[in-house]
Amino acid sequence: MDRNGGKTMAGTIVCYGDSNTYGYDPCTLMEDQYPEQNRWTGILESETKWKIENHGICGRCIPHTGSQIRFACEQLKDWQDKDAPVWMWIMLGTNDLLQEQQFTAKDTAQRMETFLKKLMAEPAVSSGKITLYLIAPARMEYGAWVDEERLYQESRQLGEEYKKVAERLGIGFTDAGKWDIPVVYDGVHFSEKGHHIFAQNIQEEITWLK
Repeated sequence: MDRNGGKTMAGTIVCYGDSNTYGYDPCTLMEDQYPEQNRWTGILESETKWKIENHGICGRCIPHTGSQIRFACEQLKDWQDKDAPVWMWIMLGTNDLLQEQQFTAKDTAQRMETFLKKLMAEPAVSSGKITLYLIAPARMEYGAWVDEERLYQESRQLGEEYKKVAERLGIGFTDAGKWDIPVVYDGVHFSEKGHHIFAQNIQEEITWLK
């Protein structure tokens, strides 16, 4: 039996996101990750034939500076050599709204489109070795981190704006904003139940996962 419990892997999915991909738990004293079995990435690893790699980083915005984009492009070179097929799921945008004063969903989508175009120009993607997939993040709710109407409303517009980007670029798209993901007191981070609901919904929507 191998390290995947004897499963034959279908390929690798690189989950490139922020704290809700990382599995951040703000309700513990250590403010660490939820246990792997209660993180959506870990759930997918156990319930599908895909190798799921968690590349979530707390506080990550959509890469938009030269150094951030160069680093992401360098990572592609490592990921392209993984077990084929290789997918890169990108779920970002929440921190852009939180950190950029007066940022709108359209602003966020424009930043995402610029980033995706940079990735698509890289040989790892243009050659078909890595396939990009865009996921609109779950909606924010009013809470300790979400105390203004802009955040609440613009997070609800991200899905439509991202859908337009995905259609223009011809890449796959899923809108997690439609899933009513439960969040904790801050209005941003998934609860454990939220991670399970996210995993269930993404398996239902992306049917080839099974």
